[in-house]
Amino acid sequence: MSRNLKAKLLLVLGVLLLLVAGGLYWYLTVYAKTPEYSVQMIQRALEEHDKEDFHKYVDTARLLDDAYDELVSGLMDTQQPMSEETKAAVGDIVKILKDPLISSFQAGIDRYVETGTWEDSSAAEESQDRAVDFHQALLKSGIKGTDFRGIDSIGEGEEAGTAVAHVRVFQPEAGAEFVMEVLLRRAENGVWRAESIENFHDFVVFVGQARRAELMKYVEDTADIMAKHDKAMRNADFDFQRILAAGSLGKQGTREELKHFMERVVAKDWKERRDELEAVAVPEEAQSLQRLRLRICDLHIAYAEGYAAWLHDKKAATLRDAEAKLKQARTLEQEAGFLAKRMGGSPNDI
Repeated sequence: MSRNLKAKLLLVLGVLLLLVAGGLYWYLTVYAKTPEYSVQMIQRALEEHDKEDFHKYVDTARLLDDAYDELVSGLMDTQQPMSEETKAAVGDIVKILKDPLISSFQAGIDRYVETGTWEDSSAAEESQDRAVDFHQALLKSGIKGTDFRGIDSIGEGEEAGTAVAHVRVFQPEAGAEFVMEVLLRRAENGVWRAESIENFHDFVVFVGQARRAELMKYVEDTADIMAKHDKAMRNADFDFQRILAAGSLGKQGTREELKHFMERVVAKDWKERRDELEAVAVPEEAQSLQRLRLRICDLHIAYAEGYAAWLHDKKAATLRDAEAKLKQARTLEQEAGFLAKRMGGSPNDI
């Protein structure tokens, strides 16, 4: 190899080394001190379940403190209209719960980073009550189940030393995407840290409105079911009285006719009502009402079948048990009516 060729090769090698060194220097001293780099590191920390790195680039204390206030505000804005006095009273109550719930959320975030799930398999780190509060708040926020879709852009914030990352997510309950505005602030060491979601209130309202629409659909769909079967039961009451008036409970023929009526008309209609209710999609906020309605159906079915059994065996204990079921059903109907009214339906839509 000639001396000139060697010199050229050494020159090329030197240039390459210089470029590599320059690139490394730029990466460590320039790019590593940009918001883009911090966002990249947050993504990697989540993918690799690196809790230490995650907290290096996310100020969870500030983020949770701000998010809690925005969550409460967003939830109040999506509920039934509240007066300013009511909002103030609710605000005073939730302030008491803030510190313990934020502590619980902090543990939940650490668990999510480390495991990729919000669930706690050990349940040893929190008391049961706090675990329930945490998961309820998580569900209310709409964060659970929300999928990351990508970073749309990262731009300068309104204040000096801040940046905003536009994070696109998909919220399954709303069935749509939402762009979260994540605020990053440059620390004294030059590292950019995510410290708040600027439009978290809007996200909570976005989810709340979708849930409200689903709840109203449930109320409307089930109102038709309830109205149809309530009418059938009013007609059944008339027929029951007609059969009773035409005969006597002391006559075997009347008892047999009423027995078949309770089994083939009354119990059958309540079973059909139950089946139709079970076929309706039930949003999370209507689960309590749905369970009450199904329980009411079960009690009316038990009453009709129990009354029919009494018409056959004539035992006082059989009748007492049947009437106890009916009494329990009437009590639950009042509670279901109250819930239905709160959800925007008619108090009779039980």
